[in-house]
This record gives sequence, structure tokens and C-alpha cells, in this order.
Amino acid sequence: MNCQTAESMVTRYIEHDLSVDELEEFLDHVENCPSCYDELETYFIVHAAMQQLDEESRNATFDLRELLEEDIRKSKHHILREKFRRAISGVGFCALIAGLGGFLIYIIMQVL
Repeated sequence: MNCQTAESMVTRYIEHDLSVDELEEFLDHVENCPSCYDELETYFIVHAAMQQLDEESRNATFDLRELLEEDIRKSKHHILREKFRRAISGVGFCALIAGLGGFLIYIIMQVL
């Protein structure tokens, strides 16, 4: 992924509107590109600050950089959950195909 692509995805990241594959590629890029990470941090802080202004708990103070780090951790956890889900689905599908194949072999052997 190049910087231009990553920067175009910042808003979608903040809105949690990236697919798992896009999210993984985006996070890999911003964690290894200080310029893009700074861009993400700036947009994230502005977004979080605007949300805080809209909420009733205006007296609360937040470490906005820590909120970004927490959001990145949650995104990574989401990626791992989705990869695990895909792996389990793949294993289940393979087991189903193997079971059907075994059943067909059993039926064929009974007929012969």
C-alpha cells in the first residue's frame, strides 16, 4: 500500500468502514509509515474531540492518543477474530466435503 491510498482510507478507518483485508493492510502501512500514522492521529484526535463535544460528559478529560492506540488494538483483535472465523469456516467446509465424499464412496461400495 502506498501513502496516497492509506491517506484516502483514514476517514473510513475512523468510521470503522474498512473490510478486514483493507483494515489489515491499512494498519500494516500506518504502523510502518510515520507520516501516515501522524495523518491518522490528527484525524482521529479531531474526530474524538468532536465526539466529546457532542457528549454530555464535557467535564471528562481523555488521552486522545491513548484512545487511538486502543482503537488500533481493537482493530487488530477484530482482524484476528475474522481470520480465525474464516479458518474455522474453511475447515468446516473441508470436513463437509470429506464427509460427503466418504458417504458417496460408502454408497457406491454398497451398490457394487
